[in-house]
Amino acid sequence: MPFKAPDDIQNFSHLTSRPEPEDRLFRNDFIENLIKEKSAKIKDTDLRRMFEQCLPNTLDTTVYYSEEDGKHQDAFIVTGDIPAMWLRDSTNQIWPYLQFITEDKELKNLFIGLINRQTQCILNDPYANAFERDNTVWERKFELDSLGAFLRLSYGYYEQAKDLRPFSGDWLRAVNKIIEVIHIEQNTLNRDHQDLLYHFKTRSGHLHPAVRLKGYGYPGKRCGLCRNVFRPSDDESVFPYLIPANAMVVVGLRQVKKILDKISAVESGEVAGQLAYRIERGIKEWGIVEHKKFGEIYAYEVDGFGSSCLMDDPNIPSLLSLPYLGYCSVDNDLYQNTRKFILSEWNPYFANGVLSSGITSPHVGVIDHFWPMATIMQALTSTKEEEVRSCLQILKKTHAGTYFMHESVHVDDPHRFTRHWFSWANSLFGELILEVDKKFPKVLKESI
Repeated sequence: MPFKAPDDIQNFSHLTSRPEPEDRLFRNDFIENLIKEKSAKIKDTDLRRMFEQCLPNTLDTTVYYSEEDGKHQDAFIVTGDIPAMWLRDSTNQIWPYLQFITEDKELKNLFIGLINRQTQCILNDPYANAFERDNTVWERKFELDSLGAFLRLSYGYYEQAKDLRPFSGDWLRAVNKIIEVIHIEQNTLNRDHQDLLYHFKTRSGHLHPAVRLKGYGYPGKRCGLCRNVFRPSDDESVFPYLIPANAMVVVGLRQVKKILDKISAVESGEVAGQLAYRIERGIKEWGIVEHKKFGEIYAYEVDGFGSSCLMDDPNIPSLLSLPYLGYCSVDNDLYQNTRKFILSEWNPYFANGVLSSGITSPHVGVIDHFWPMATIMQALTSTKEEEVRSCLQILKKTHAGTYFMHESVHVDDPHRFTRHWFSWANSLFGELILEVDKKFPKVLKESI
Protein backbone atom coordinates (compact mmCIF):
# COMPACT_ATOMS: atom_id res chain seq x y z
CA MET A 1 0.00 0.00 0.00
CA PRO A 2 1.19 3.57 -0.65
CA PHE A 3 1.88 5.79 2.29
CA LYS A 4 2.73 9.39 2.98
CA ALA A 5 6.50 9.69 3.05
CA PRO A 6 8.38 11.87 5.54
CA ASP A 7 8.68 15.55 4.77
CA ASP A 8 12.39 15.30 4.10
CA ILE A 9 13.47 13.99 0.70
CA GLN A 10 15.31 10.71 1.12
CA ASN A 11 18.56 9.89 -0.65
CA PHE A 12 18.85 6.56 -2.45
CA SER A 13 21.87 7.43 -4.60
CA HIS A 14 24.06 4.88 -2.77
CA LEU A 15 21.97 1.88 -3.79
CA THR A 16 23.01 -0.86 -6.21
CA SER A 17 19.87 -2.89 -5.49
CA ARG A 18 16.28 -2.22 -4.47
CA PRO A 19 15.73 -0.69 -1.04
CA GLU A 20 14.31 -3.01 1.61
CA PRO A 21 10.49 -3.28 1.45
CA GLU A 22 10.01 -1.14 4.56
CA ASP A 23 12.14 1.64 3.00
CA ARG A 24 10.29 1.83 -0.31
CA LEU A 25 8.34 5.04 -0.72
CA PHE A 26 5.37 3.65 -2.69
CA ARG A 27 4.66 -0.05 -2.29
CA ASN A 28 2.33 -1.59 -4.83
CA ASP A 29 1.31 -5.25 -4.91
CA PHE A 30 0.25 -5.15 -8.56
CA ILE A 31 3.70 -4.07 -9.75
CA GLU A 32 5.38 -6.60 -7.44
CA ASN A 33 3.31 -9.41 -8.96
CA LEU A 34 3.97 -8.07 -12.45
CA ILE A 35 7.71 -8.14 -11.82
CA LYS A 36 7.50 -11.78 -10.72
CA GLU A 37 5.42 -12.72 -13.77
CA LYS A 38 7.66 -11.00 -16.33
CA SER A 39 10.93 -11.97 -14.64
CA ALA A 40 10.02 -15.64 -15.00
CA LYS A 41 10.17 -15.15 -18.78
CA ILE A 42 13.66 -13.61 -18.84
CA LYS A 43 16.40 -16.19 -19.23
CA ASP A 44 19.40 -13.86 -19.05
CA THR A 45 20.21 -13.39 -15.37
CA ASP A 46 21.71 -9.90 -15.78
CA LEU A 47 18.78 -8.71 -17.86
CA ARG A 48 16.35 -10.17 -15.33
CA ARG A 49 17.95 -8.37 -12.42
CA MET A 50 18.10 -5.11 -14.37
CA PHE A 51 14.36 -5.35 -15.04
CA GLU A 52 13.56 -6.26 -11.43
CA GLN A 53 15.45 -3.21 -10.17
CA CYS A 54 14.63 -0.68 -12.88
CA LEU A 55 10.87 -1.05 -13.37
CA PRO A 56 9.98 -0.26 -9.72
CA ASN A 57 12.77 2.27 -9.13
CA THR A 58 10.46 5.27 -9.52
CA LEU A 59 7.99 3.84 -7.01
CA ASP A 60 10.70 2.67 -4.64
CA THR A 61 12.73 5.85 -4.45
CA THR A 62 11.08 8.95 -5.95
CA VAL A 63 7.33 9.04 -5.25
CA TYR A 64 6.04 11.16 -2.35
CA TYR A 65 2.33 10.43 -2.39
CA SER A 66 -0.47 11.63 -0.13
CA GLU A 67 -4.23 11.75 -0.05
CA GLU A 68 -6.92 12.87 2.37
CA ASP A 69 -9.81 10.49 3.10
CA GLY A 70 -9.31 8.79 -0.25
CA LYS A 71 -9.51 12.13 -2.04
CA HIS A 72 -7.29 15.08 -3.03
CA GLN A 73 -4.52 12.87 -4.38
CA ASP A 74 -1.08 14.48 -4.64
CA ALA A 75 2.18 13.04 -5.99
CA PHE A 76 5.51 14.83 -5.83
CA ILE A 77 8.07 12.83 -7.80
CA VAL A 78 11.75 13.72 -7.56
CA THR A 79 13.94 13.05 -10.57
CA GLY A 80 16.41 10.97 -8.53
CA ASP A 81 19.66 12.41 -7.24
CA ILE A 82 18.24 15.95 -7.53
CA PRO A 83 15.56 16.67 -4.89
CA ALA A 84 13.18 18.44 -7.26
CA MET A 85 10.38 17.45 -9.62
CA TRP A 86 10.68 18.07 -13.35
CA LEU A 87 7.40 18.14 -15.30
CA ARG A 88 9.02 16.17 -18.11
CA ASP A 89 10.80 13.62 -15.96
CA SER A 90 7.92 12.92 -13.60
CA THR A 91 5.56 12.19 -16.49
CA ASN A 92 8.04 9.76 -18.01
CA GLN A 93 8.99 8.21 -14.68
CA ILE A 94 5.50 6.81 -14.10
CA TRP A 95 4.59 6.31 -17.77
CA PRO A 96 5.29 2.51 -17.83
CA TYR A 97 2.61 2.02 -15.15
CA LEU A 98 -0.09 3.81 -17.18
CA GLN A 99 -1.20 0.66 -19.00
CA PHE A 100 -2.19 -0.90 -15.67
CA ILE A 101 -4.28 1.86 -14.06
CA THR A 102 -7.62 0.23 -14.87
CA GLU A 103 -6.42 -2.88 -13.03
CA ASP A 104 -5.07 -1.20 -9.91
CA LYS A 105 -6.65 1.69 -8.01
CA GLU A 106 -3.41 2.71 -6.26
CA LEU A 107 -1.64 3.23 -9.59
CA LYS A 108 -4.66 5.11 -10.92
CA ASN A 109 -4.59 7.44 -7.91
CA LEU A 110 -0.87 7.98 -8.44
CA PHE A 111 -1.59 9.36 -11.92
CA ILE A 112 -4.40 11.53 -10.60
CA GLY A 113 -2.00 12.81 -7.94
CA LEU A 114 0.63 13.76 -10.50
CA ILE A 115 -1.92 15.46 -12.75
CA ASN A 116 -3.09 17.46 -9.72
CA ARG A 117 0.49 18.36 -8.76
CA GLN A 118 1.53 19.37 -12.28
CA THR A 119 -1.63 21.43 -12.62
CA GLN A 120 -0.62 23.51 -9.60
CA CYS A 121 2.95 23.80 -10.87
CA ILE A 122 1.80 25.25 -14.19
CA LEU A 123 -0.63 27.60 -12.50
CA ASN A 124 2.28 28.79 -10.36
CA ASP A 125 4.62 29.39 -13.30
CA PRO A 126 4.07 27.91 -16.79
CA TYR A 127 7.63 28.83 -17.80
CA ALA A 128 9.31 26.81 -15.05
CA ASN A 129 10.59 23.31 -15.73
CA ALA A 130 11.23 22.05 -12.18
CA PHE A 131 9.66 22.59 -8.77
CA GLU A 132 10.37 21.98 -5.09
CA ARG A 133 8.16 20.07 -2.66
CA ASP A 134 6.33 23.23 -1.56
CA ASN A 135 5.65 24.08 -5.23
CA THR A 136 8.18 26.91 -5.39
CA VAL A 137 10.22 27.06 -8.58
CA TRP A 138 13.45 25.05 -8.55
CA GLU A 139 14.52 26.04 -12.05
CA ARG A 140 12.89 28.43 -14.52
CA LYS A 141 14.15 27.26 -17.88
CA PHE A 142 11.50 27.49 -20.57
CA GLU A 143 11.39 24.07 -22.23
CA LEU A 144 8.39 23.61 -24.47
CA ASP A 145 8.44 19.87 -23.86
CA SER A 146 7.66 20.47 -20.16
CA LEU A 147 4.25 21.74 -21.20
CA GLY A 148 4.00 18.92 -23.72
CA ALA A 149 4.64 16.45 -20.90
CA PHE A 150 1.60 17.76 -18.98
CA LEU A 151 -0.58 17.41 -22.08
CA ARG A 152 0.72 13.88 -22.66
CA LEU A 153 0.16 12.86 -19.05
CA SER A 154 -3.38 14.23 -19.09
CA TYR A 155 -4.46 12.54 -22.28
CA GLY A 156 -2.60 9.32 -21.47
CA TYR A 157 -4.62 9.05 -18.28
CA TYR A 158 -7.92 9.90 -20.01
CA GLU A 159 -7.35 7.51 -22.90
CA GLN A 160 -6.59 4.65 -20.52
CA ALA A 161 -9.14 5.34 -17.76
CA LYS A 162 -11.90 7.22 -19.63
CA ASP A 163 -12.24 9.24 -16.44
CA LEU A 164 -12.81 13.02 -16.45
CA ARG A 165 -12.47 13.58 -12.69
CA PRO A 166 -8.91 15.02 -12.74
CA PHE A 167 -9.87 17.64 -15.32
CA SER A 168 -11.21 20.28 -12.96
CA GLY A 169 -11.42 24.02 -13.22
CA ASP A 170 -7.79 24.32 -12.15
CA TRP A 171 -6.75 21.83 -14.84
CA LEU A 172 -8.59 23.86 -17.49
CA ARG A 173 -6.91 27.04 -16.27
CA ALA A 174 -3.54 25.30 -16.56
CA VAL A 175 -4.30 24.20 -20.13
CA ASN A 176 -5.35 27.75 -21.00
CA LYS A 177 -2.06 29.03 -19.56
CA ILE A 178 -0.21 26.57 -21.81
CA ILE A 179 -2.18 27.78 -24.82
CA GLU A 180 -1.38 31.39 -23.89
CA VAL A 181 2.36 30.67 -23.52
CA ILE A 182 2.53 28.86 -26.86
CA HIS A 183 0.69 31.71 -28.57
CA ILE A 184 3.06 34.30 -27.07
CA GLU A 185 6.18 32.29 -27.88
CA GLN A 186 5.21 31.90 -31.53
CA ASN A 187 6.23 35.55 -31.83
CA THR A 188 9.74 36.83 -32.51
CA LEU A 189 12.37 39.04 -30.91
CA ASN A 190 11.35 42.17 -32.79
CA ARG A 191 10.57 45.29 -30.83
CA ASP A 192 6.80 44.75 -31.03
CA HIS A 193 6.91 41.48 -29.09
CA GLN A 194 10.18 41.32 -27.16
CA ASP A 195 8.75 42.64 -23.89
CA LEU A 196 6.22 39.76 -23.83
CA LEU A 197 8.60 36.90 -24.57
CA TYR A 198 10.33 34.67 -22.08
CA HIS A 199 13.94 35.45 -21.21
CA PHE A 200 16.09 33.57 -18.75
CA LYS A 201 17.25 35.01 -15.43
CA THR A 202 19.04 33.39 -12.52
CA ARG A 203 17.33 32.84 -9.16
CA SER A 204 18.68 36.18 -8.00
CA GLY A 205 16.96 37.88 -10.93
CA HIS A 206 20.09 38.59 -12.94
CA LEU A 207 20.30 37.85 -16.64
CA HIS A 208 22.19 34.64 -17.29
CA PRO A 209 25.38 35.31 -19.25
CA ALA A 210 25.31 31.92 -21.00
CA VAL A 211 22.02 32.65 -22.77
CA ARG A 212 22.52 34.96 -25.70
CA LEU A 213 20.86 38.31 -26.31
CA LYS A 214 20.09 39.23 -22.71
CA GLY A 215 18.54 35.87 -21.89
CA TYR A 216 16.26 35.62 -24.91
CA GLY A 217 18.40 33.15 -26.86
CA TYR A 218 19.13 33.33 -30.55
CA PRO A 219 16.60 35.09 -32.80
CA GLY A 220 14.09 33.33 -34.99
CA LYS A 221 11.69 34.38 -37.73
CA ARG A 222 8.00 33.94 -37.04
CA CYS A 223 6.92 30.79 -38.85
CA GLY A 224 4.21 29.16 -36.76
CA LEU A 225 6.65 27.26 -34.55
CA CYS A 226 6.95 27.87 -30.81
CA ARG A 227 10.20 29.15 -29.31
CA ASN A 228 12.16 26.88 -27.01
CA VAL A 229 15.01 28.60 -25.17
CA PHE A 230 16.19 25.36 -23.53
CA ARG A 231 16.33 21.78 -24.76
CA PRO A 232 14.96 18.73 -22.91
CA SER A 233 18.53 18.30 -21.64
CA ASP A 234 18.17 21.68 -19.83
CA ASP A 235 20.90 23.01 -22.16
CA GLU A 236 20.52 26.26 -24.08
CA SER A 237 19.12 25.81 -27.59
CA VAL A 238 21.23 26.74 -30.60
CA PHE A 239 18.23 27.82 -32.67
CA PRO A 240 14.92 28.76 -31.05
CA TYR A 241 12.58 26.28 -32.71
CA LEU A 242 13.16 22.75 -31.44
CA ILE A 243 11.43 20.40 -33.87
CA PRO A 244 10.92 17.39 -31.54
CA ALA A 245 9.33 19.58 -28.86
CA ASN A 246 7.07 21.27 -31.39
CA ALA A 247 6.07 17.87 -32.77
CA MET A 248 5.30 16.65 -29.25
CA VAL A 249 3.10 19.67 -28.62
CA VAL A 250 1.22 19.15 -31.90
CA VAL A 251 0.28 15.68 -30.67
CA GLY A 252 -0.52 16.91 -27.16
CA LEU A 253 -2.75 19.78 -28.26
CA ARG A 254 -4.75 17.54 -30.57
CA GLN A 255 -5.16 14.90 -27.89
CA VAL A 256 -6.14 17.32 -25.14
CA LYS A 257 -8.69 18.90 -27.46
CA LYS A 258 -10.66 15.66 -27.05
CA ILE A 259 -10.78 16.21 -23.28
CA LEU A 260 -11.64 19.88 -23.71
CA ASP A 261 -14.56 18.93 -25.95
CA LYS A 262 -15.74 16.36 -23.38
CA ILE A 263 -15.80 18.93 -20.57
CA SER A 264 -17.51 21.50 -22.84
CA ALA A 265 -14.49 23.82 -22.99
CA VAL A 266 -15.24 24.30 -26.66
CA GLU A 267 -13.43 27.60 -27.16
CA SER A 268 -10.22 26.29 -25.60
CA GLY A 269 -10.50 23.17 -27.73
CA GLU A 270 -10.82 25.21 -30.91
CA VAL A 271 -7.78 27.31 -30.04
CA ALA A 272 -5.77 24.18 -29.19
CA GLY A 273 -6.65 22.70 -32.57
CA GLN A 274 -5.69 25.90 -34.39
CA LEU A 275 -2.35 26.08 -32.60
CA ALA A 276 -1.60 22.47 -33.47
CA TYR A 277 -2.37 23.16 -37.13
CA ARG A 278 -0.08 26.21 -37.27
CA ILE A 279 2.78 24.45 -35.52
CA GLU A 280 2.57 21.40 -37.77
CA ARG A 281 2.53 23.63 -40.83
CA GLY A 282 5.69 25.28 -39.47
CA ILE A 283 7.35 21.87 -39.03
CA LYS A 284 6.54 20.90 -42.61
CA GLU A 285 7.71 24.22 -44.05
CA TRP A 286 10.84 24.79 -41.93
CA GLY A 287 11.66 21.61 -40.02
CA ILE A 288 12.44 19.42 -43.03
CA VAL A 289 15.80 19.89 -44.76
CA GLU A 290 17.75 18.20 -47.52
CA HIS A 291 20.78 16.20 -46.39
CA LYS A 292 23.50 15.39 -48.94
CA LYS A 293 23.63 11.73 -47.96
CA PHE A 294 20.23 10.87 -46.48
CA GLY A 295 17.86 13.05 -48.51
CA GLU A 296 15.01 14.79 -46.71
CA ILE A 297 15.28 14.58 -42.91
CA TYR A 298 13.95 16.41 -39.88
CA ALA A 299 16.25 19.06 -38.48
CA TYR A 300 16.73 19.15 -34.70
CA GLU A 301 16.45 22.95 -34.45
CA VAL A 302 15.72 25.72 -36.94
CA ASP A 303 15.41 29.51 -36.84
CA GLY A 304 12.85 30.23 -39.56
CA PHE A 305 15.45 32.19 -41.53
CA GLY A 306 16.75 29.04 -43.26
CA SER A 307 19.41 27.94 -40.80
CA SER A 308 19.20 24.54 -39.11
CA CYS A 309 21.01 22.35 -36.59
CA LEU A 310 21.37 18.76 -37.78
CA MET A 311 21.82 16.40 -34.81
CA ASP A 312 19.79 14.58 -32.22
CA ASP A 313 19.99 14.61 -28.45
CA PRO A 314 19.26 11.59 -26.23
CA ASN A 315 16.79 13.44 -24.04
CA ILE A 316 13.17 12.95 -25.00
CA PRO A 317 11.50 14.45 -26.98
CA SER A 318 14.08 13.67 -29.62
CA LEU A 319 13.84 13.10 -33.34
CA LEU A 320 14.42 9.40 -32.69
CA SER A 321 11.38 9.33 -30.39
CA LEU A 322 8.85 10.86 -32.83
CA PRO A 323 6.91 7.58 -33.38
CA TYR A 324 7.03 6.83 -29.65
CA LEU A 325 5.39 10.21 -29.04
CA GLY A 326 2.74 9.53 -31.68
CA TYR A 327 3.83 12.16 -34.19
CA CYS A 328 4.52 9.78 -37.08
CA SER A 329 4.67 6.08 -37.87
CA VAL A 330 7.90 4.10 -37.57
CA ASP A 331 7.82 3.24 -41.28
CA ASN A 332 7.39 6.86 -42.40
CA ASP A 333 10.03 7.55 -45.08
CA LEU A 334 11.01 10.93 -43.65
CA TYR A 335 11.42 9.42 -40.19
CA GLN A 336 13.43 6.50 -41.53
CA ASN A 337 15.80 8.87 -43.36
CA THR A 338 16.19 10.86 -40.16
CA ARG A 339 16.74 7.70 -38.10
CA LYS A 340 19.53 6.53 -40.42
CA PHE A 341 21.19 9.93 -40.04
CA ILE A 342 20.84 9.92 -36.25
CA LEU A 343 22.40 6.47 -35.88
CA SER A 344 25.36 7.24 -38.11
CA GLU A 345 28.69 9.06 -37.99
CA TRP A 346 26.98 11.96 -39.75
CA ASN A 347 25.26 12.82 -36.48
CA PRO A 348 27.89 14.91 -34.64
CA TYR A 349 26.64 13.44 -31.36
CA PHE A 350 27.07 9.75 -32.17
CA ALA A 351 30.04 7.92 -30.70
CA ASN A 352 31.61 4.55 -31.45
CA GLY A 353 33.78 2.82 -28.85
CA VAL A 354 35.42 -0.48 -28.04
CA LEU A 355 32.57 -1.62 -25.80
CA SER A 356 29.55 0.27 -27.03
CA SER A 357 28.19 2.94 -29.34
CA GLY A 358 25.29 5.31 -29.23
CA ILE A 359 23.96 8.84 -29.14
CA THR A 360 25.82 11.30 -26.93
CA SER A 361 24.93 14.77 -25.66
CA PRO A 362 26.74 18.06 -25.05
CA HIS A 363 24.99 18.13 -21.67
CA VAL A 364 27.72 16.23 -19.80
CA GLY A 365 30.56 18.19 -21.43
CA VAL A 366 32.05 15.28 -23.40
CA ILE A 367 30.97 13.41 -26.51
CA ASP A 368 32.49 10.01 -25.70
CA HIS A 369 29.63 9.05 -23.33
CA PHE A 370 26.63 7.38 -24.96
CA TRP A 371 23.25 7.75 -23.22
CA PRO A 372 21.37 4.53 -22.36
CA MET A 373 18.12 6.48 -22.69
CA ALA A 374 18.72 6.91 -26.41
CA THR A 375 19.69 3.26 -26.84
CA ILE A 376 16.45 2.26 -25.12
CA MET A 377 14.54 4.61 -27.43
CA GLN A 378 16.31 3.07 -30.43
CA ALA A 379 14.98 -0.32 -29.35
CA LEU A 380 11.48 1.01 -28.57
CA THR A 381 11.20 2.46 -32.08
CA SER A 382 12.71 -0.53 -33.88
CA THR A 383 10.80 -3.12 -35.91
CA LYS A 384 13.84 -5.38 -36.19
CA GLU A 385 14.44 -8.15 -33.66
CA GLU A 386 18.19 -8.14 -34.20
CA GLU A 387 18.44 -4.40 -33.57
CA VAL A 388 16.48 -4.79 -30.32
CA ARG A 389 18.77 -7.61 -29.27
CA SER A 390 21.84 -5.50 -30.04
CA CYS A 391 20.50 -2.61 -27.93
CA LEU A 392 19.86 -4.94 -25.00
CA GLN A 393 23.40 -6.29 -25.29
CA ILE A 394 24.82 -2.76 -25.06
CA LEU A 395 22.67 -1.94 -22.04
CA LYS A 396 23.66 -5.19 -20.34
CA LYS A 397 27.37 -4.56 -20.91
CA THR A 398 27.31 -1.05 -19.51
CA HIS A 399 25.40 -1.11 -16.20
CA ALA A 400 28.79 -1.33 -14.42
CA GLY A 401 27.66 -3.84 -11.83
CA THR A 402 24.84 -1.63 -10.53
CA TYR A 403 22.06 -3.22 -12.63
CA PHE A 404 20.58 0.28 -13.03
CA MET A 405 20.60 2.65 -15.98
CA HIS A 406 22.73 5.79 -15.87
CA GLU A 407 22.59 9.18 -17.52
CA SER A 408 25.66 8.59 -19.72
CA VAL A 409 28.35 5.92 -20.01
CA HIS A 410 31.81 6.05 -21.59
CA VAL A 411 31.83 4.02 -24.78
CA ASP A 412 35.08 2.25 -23.73
CA ASP A 413 34.60 1.94 -19.97
CA PRO A 414 31.20 1.27 -18.30
CA HIS A 415 32.57 2.34 -14.90
CA ARG A 416 32.91 5.92 -16.16
CA PHE A 417 29.31 7.04 -15.98
CA THR A 418 27.25 9.99 -14.79
CA ARG A 419 24.38 9.85 -12.26
CA HIS A 420 24.04 6.79 -10.05
CA TRP A 421 20.34 7.48 -9.57
CA PHE A 422 18.41 8.61 -12.64
CA SER A 423 14.86 7.36 -12.26
CA TRP A 424 13.57 8.26 -15.72
CA ALA A 425 16.18 6.10 -17.47
CA ASN A 426 15.34 3.21 -15.14
CA SER A 427 11.61 3.53 -15.89
CA LEU A 428 12.28 3.65 -19.60
CA PHE A 429 14.29 0.43 -19.40
CA GLY A 430 11.44 -1.25 -17.53
CA GLU A 431 9.06 -0.04 -20.23
CA LEU A 432 11.35 -1.50 -22.89
CA ILE A 433 11.31 -4.97 -21.34
CA LEU A 434 7.51 -4.87 -21.14
CA GLU A 435 7.38 -3.92 -24.83
CA VAL A 436 9.90 -6.59 -25.85
CA ASP A 437 7.75 -9.13 -24.05
CA LYS A 438 4.84 -8.08 -26.29
CA LYS A 439 6.64 -7.71 -29.62
CA PHE A 440 9.75 -9.94 -29.47
CA PRO A 441 9.13 -12.47 -26.67
CA LYS A 442 11.70 -14.85 -28.12
CA VAL A 443 14.49 -12.38 -27.26
CA LEU A 444 13.71 -12.65 -23.55
CA LYS A 445 14.04 -16.42 -23.72
CA GLU A 446 17.69 -16.11 -24.81
CA SER A 447 20.95 -15.41 -23.04
CA ILE A 448 21.74 -11.96 -24.45
